[in-house]
Amino acid sequence: MSDKLSRRRFLQAGGLVAAASALRAGTRESHGAPDPESGENSAAAPSLPAAGLNLKGLFLHAWDLRDDGVDTVMGWMRDSGLNTMQLAGTYHSGWFLHPQNSRHRAFMTEGSRCYFHPHEEFYKGTSLKPLPSAVSKETDWFAEAGRRLDSHGLRLVSWTVGTHNTHLGLAHPEHAQRNVYGDSLPHALCPADDDVREYLKALCRDLAASYPMWGILAESFGWSGQAHGHHHERDLVGLTPLERQLAALCFCPSCRRKAAGAGVDMEETRRTVKATLDAAFRDAPDRPAEHPRTMADLEEKSRELGRFNDWRRLTAEALIMDIRRESLKNTDCRLIMLGGYQAGLAAAADGFSCMAYGKSAAETMGICAEFRGQVPSSWKGALTCHIRLGMGRPKDAAELRAIVQAVRQSGCNGIGFYNRSESPPRMLSWIKSSLREL
Repeated sequence: MSDKLSRRRFLQAGGLVAAASALRAGTRESHGAPDPESGENSAAAPSLPAAGLNLKGLFLHAWDLRDDGVDTVMGWMRDSGLNTMQLAGTYHSGWFLHPQNSRHRAFMTEGSRCYFHPHEEFYKGTSLKPLPSAVSKETDWFAEAGRRLDSHGLRLVSWTVGTHNTHLGLAHPEHAQRNVYGDSLPHALCPADDDVREYLKALCRDLAASYPMWGILAESFGWSGQAHGHHHERDLVGLTPLERQLAALCFCPSCRRKAAGAGVDMEETRRTVKATLDAAFRDAPDRPAEHPRTMADLEEKSRELGRFNDWRRLTAEALIMDIRRESLKNTDCRLIMLGGYQAGLAAAADGFSCMAYGKSAAETMGICAEFRGQVPSSWKGALTCHIRLGMGRPKDAAELRAIVQAVRQSGCNGIGFYNRSESPPRMLSWIKSSLREL
């Protein structure tokens, strides 16, 4: 048996061969994505032109619209040269400084809420339901923005956070990730869990079918890490990057059952992960001789761990394929992934994105060029770089103009500015001049 878990064996184990084949047939043509089995490239028309910055987006929140006015915000975006609202549809916890909000300066989100009005009929197949925010209780800000898109010349994208949901993880620990010791990771729903998968598909279907949605920007639709900024979160052991990865590997009943069904020896995998972590806990601040430093090191010692990681990747990819095939069916909604190019999703996604937060123009150029270099020349979807406005960078309008030019010259065809709520208003004012020169 091969050390690697093949896509075909995984799909056979999950009964997904026909679905995956149909997906490739139905979507590869629109993106020019390579067929992973034939090795051939399609020369189809792109979903976005290759030249120029066709997507010029701004991250923002429902409270921006509530507090500062829908038309005020959307009109400012139009006048600044932007064309895409990347409005948070679901969002995690946060304690933020808002330097220009008309009502407050410090703001704590409710955490793990949705900022649209969910429609119950979409969630009949899952015990997990989105919890609306008080910000949107009286007003559906997605509907309000949607009615004004044409008059302001904007497109609507739902910036959608998926499995990272502390509210649902605490309320439904049976659907959360569990580490090798059986402890729940309450901020992290498990994407192998059937209820979670149905919830995420329903969430995307609700957004795509209920609003004039140009796209869904998918964030955190796979497994989460152990650390994610919880209140007074601590690790006095000083876990290494590998150990943090191992501490977050999910051994919930769904993962154990489904991975075993795909041929992974889950008992050996569990022993490998637990022994490595136990050694770190026992010997910290030191580590035993020959202690692995990277996941690749440990996979060399444990074939089954490598096969488990293959299964995880394929499971996460299959979820995105299901969202494309089921949730976005008969809609005009695109699917754009955060987190870099993923070859396994080339047939399902309409776009991928990278981030260049706190980087100079030269560093941004390098990040974008590396990102673009990972994408086959035959794939012609959206390739967006997200730029943070804050924490001292860009330092002036000239630097932002140089960063925007670097994104364009590197071969990306979209840019997203992060974010209206938290960025200093002076930095936001530089967007207009940085885009005008394009």
